[in-house]
Amino acid sequence: MAQISRKEQATATRDKLLETAKNLFAEMGYHGTPVRAITRQIQKGDGILYHYFPGGKQEIMAVLLKESFEHRVREIKQLTNETIENLPLRDALLVILGKIRELFLNDLDLMRILFRENDLFDLVEAKQLSVMMSERVESIAEFLRRRHVRGEIRAMNFTFAARQLLSMWMQYTYSAIVGIKMVPEPDMTAYMEEMVDFTLSLWQP
Repeated sequence: MAQISRKEQATATRDKLLETAKNLFAEMGYHGTPVRAITRQIQKGDGILYHYFPGGKQEIMAVLLKESFEHRVREIKQLTNETIENLPLRDALLVILGKIRELFLNDLDLMRILFRENDLFDLVEAKQLSVMMSERVESIAEFLRRRHVRGEIRAMNFTFAARQLLSMWMQYTYSAIVGIKMVPEPDMTAYMEEMVDFTLSLWQP
């Protein structure tokens, strides 16, 4: 069996620190998780954390957010106009909402930390979430404008329409993150289809 290189060991330790910290932050809260709890979980001394993250817990949180958002941005950019432009409007909206659903619900622990720890939004990395959502609103608004030109939907405030669509979707996402049932439909696919159908009935020309 090939020996694990020192670089691979370092990467594995760093990743383990990040994953352990994220799990504990989600369970105990960011402020309720001491450094020692993280290092004990991986059976290491406290110094190991500061070796990889000299800024301590705050640096760990910043790295978690940065790497998570970088991944989300890459995923969103893959959803190009060409991917959805030729789809029927209903199908295109379901694809858009499905992708956004994946990006948020694939890492529930991180989302729960952000919802619970409001002061973390002082971090530059956390503010990227607001920027990313604003960009999604404008992207969807532009998509709706193009569909209006094609005669598929009536004229309206397309930015507001995009916000309204995402707000309805966020009800389910918020329910999943905080564990409070806000929508009656337990099946996310069925909920999104019902939501899109209702919305399109309001947008008919």
